[in-house]
Amino acid sequence: MDIKIVRISAVWCPACLIMHSRYEEIKKLFPKFEYIDYDFDLDEDIIEKYNVGTTLPVLIIFDNDKEVNRIIGEKTVEQIGQVLGEYK
Repeated sequence: MDIKIVRISAVWCPACLIMHSRYEEIKKLFPKFEYIDYDFDLDEDIIEKYNVGTTLPVLIIFDNDKEVNRIIGEKTVEQIGQVLGEYK
């Protein structure tokens, strides 16, 4: 398994700001995953490529470069961990 987590957020997004510390905690809980961050306003080509929509933040989970799951909006560390736990 080659798990990659793509996070798309924006500086003006309140949920993204709340999720920042939770995301850092997730990185510690799942250190073997690759984490990539994109900005909703600066990375327009990525936003279009991944068909992000307007609800932020978005975590896109890839297994061997194939999208396997998405987590959209504000979630707890436990909720995110439960989803990511499937890919350990």
